[in-house]
Amino acid sequence: MRKVILSNGQSPGDLLVMTRAIKELNETFPDYMIDVRTPCPQIFENNPRLISLKNDDPEVEKFNIEYPEIHNSGWSGIHFTEAFIRDVENKLNVKLQRSGMLPEIWISDLEKTWINQVETEFGWVGPFWVINAGMKQDNELKNYHRWQEVANLFNEYFKDKVKLVQVGEKLHIHPELKGVLNLVGKTDLRQLIRLVYHAHGTVTPISFLTHLSAAFEQPAVIVAGAKESRRWECYQNQFYLATNGCVNCGIYDGCWLGGKLKNCKDLVSTDKGMVPRCFELIKPYQIIKAIKDYYEGGALPL
Repeated sequence: MRKVILSNGQSPGDLLVMTRAIKELNETFPDYMIDVRTPCPQIFENNPRLISLKNDDPEVEKFNIEYPEIHNSGWSGIHFTEAFIRDVENKLNVKLQRSGMLPEIWISDLEKTWINQVETEFGWVGPFWVINAGMKQDNELKNYHRWQEVANLFNEYFKDKVKLVQVGEKLHIHPELKGVLNLVGKTDLRQLIRLVYHAHGTVTPISFLTHLSAAFEQPAVIVAGAKESRRWECYQNQFYLATNGCVNCGIYDGCWLGGKLKNCKDLVSTDKGMVPRCFELIKPYQIIKAIKDYYEGGALPL
């Protein structure tokens, strides 16, 4: 038996992906006692794989878990979840069994009985999709520029049978969309998790919602451009709208550039101003078609 504390100080999306490594560690070594130290304990609520351990317990081993193999992902084809698993193996000097690539999130039976936030805020009891149309202040290069057109086409097609619900961190930049139910700044992390649990799916750039929808095994449309490697980020049941191979700055792998708009190597002029070409190639109708396909294919009921 080992007592192990795994730590990571990164963003919610990274921490959610790490849950797959925790699952594999727990199932390979069920006698291990595992705990975590992260900035987002809400992600690990109700997780039956974790046991509360004390930092000052002399038997506890502490490891900072990351994903250094991201630097090789362009040629190796490794997925985000696998990179965490390999780091656990290296740090703990163990070999883990593999059983999948999806992250894990746990909703308690009590939480499942609560009325969802869309109904309590707006009185809407029908189906809805969650949309993230914003960005962090320090990362203009992950923001798609035609979200309002997406919302317009969504409403034109579904005609109030399905709603769009906009979410986002209050301190981040989230242009207010017309024709949507607005919950920007109104959800803490646990509320957001429950909201997505009740949703039909999510529409988002590469973000926490990408991995949350994967954990719930629900539909998702990811507007990725050519920012990251497709095989690093993509989950099998998601529409991953990527333009890798279409632009000179992302012929095979992604460009992996973040930060200010000026960092982009291929900006084009549009009616929305200067935007990365890899995003301009993705049209709003493609996003709506991806959403429609989940209904027309039978994965979702109308």
